[in-house]
Amino acid sequence: MKPIAAPVGGGMITSTIHVLILAPVFFAIMKERALRRGTLRPSQESAVED
Repeated sequence: MKPIAAPVGGGMITSTIHVLILAPVFFAIMKERALRRGTLRPSQESAVED
């Protein structure tokens, strides 16, 4: 079981970093670009409130 422990631990660490850091940063960057281009449409919730 020792040889498999390092890849499993590494996978758990990298997947945690990906989910908690990289994915939100990526989506924030994409949203900023859409806002600058003017291609981001308002969501249904904000359209109902107006």
